Amino acid sequence: MRIIPETPALARKAEAAGIPARFTHWASYRRQYISFQAGEQIMTAGDTVDGFYLLLTGRIRVYTLNPAGKLLTLVVCRAGEPALMGDVEYLTGQTSPNHVEAVEDAVLLKVLYDRERMEGDIALYHFFAEMLLLKMEMSSEEANRRALYSLPQRFAGYLLDMADGDKFTGSYTEAAGYLGCSYRQLMRIASSFYREGLLRREGKSARILDPVRLRRMAEGK
Repeated sequence: MRIIPETPALARKAEAAGIPARFTHWASYRRQYISFQAGEQIMTAGDTVDGFYLLLTGRIRVYTLNPAGKLLTLVVCRAGEPALMGDVEYLTGQTSPNHVEAVEDAVLLKVLYDRERMEGDIALYHFFAEMLLLKMEMSSEEANRRALYSLPQRFAGYLLDMADGDKFTGSYTEAAGYLGCSYRQLMRIASSFYREGLLRREGKSARILDPVRLRRMAEGK
């Protein structure tokens, strides 16, 4: 983690994402631009959170650990997609319920909590409402996807979400947990992808050979 100075390029990214308009008193809030390397922890479950995090560049994932210590990915977020972290912690006053990790090098904009000023910030509370609704919709969509989409379709989407370019270096054990299947089930699907020329083994990772076909599969086409 490294706090970096604001640059015109980063300020433009924040403006393009509409972030300043989400805060009535934007100019008054303390802000930091923070860079994280791939694999670096952004938030840790159980830790106190002191600000909102908004993704400007890169890709991150939110995950949890089950009682056995098994990692379960909850959602993957890319720059350009609506994402707000720290809102539930701000509203409830509780610690972070989940872990957040950089999947690839990422820059996040952190807006430090200022409860005295924020409690009267109507634009910010509208933002809360939008993001909480979005999170509910995403949960509903994920439930529907699990019910309506086959495991190969869901695995195709997972590969595309978690790949770094055309290379997947993730864990199949983690993928099985996220997709709600056993490791053995997933490996049967992965083996069929290798046979069909969708993937190629490269050491401990996999190269995506046909991303267009994988995308069509993931979208049920």
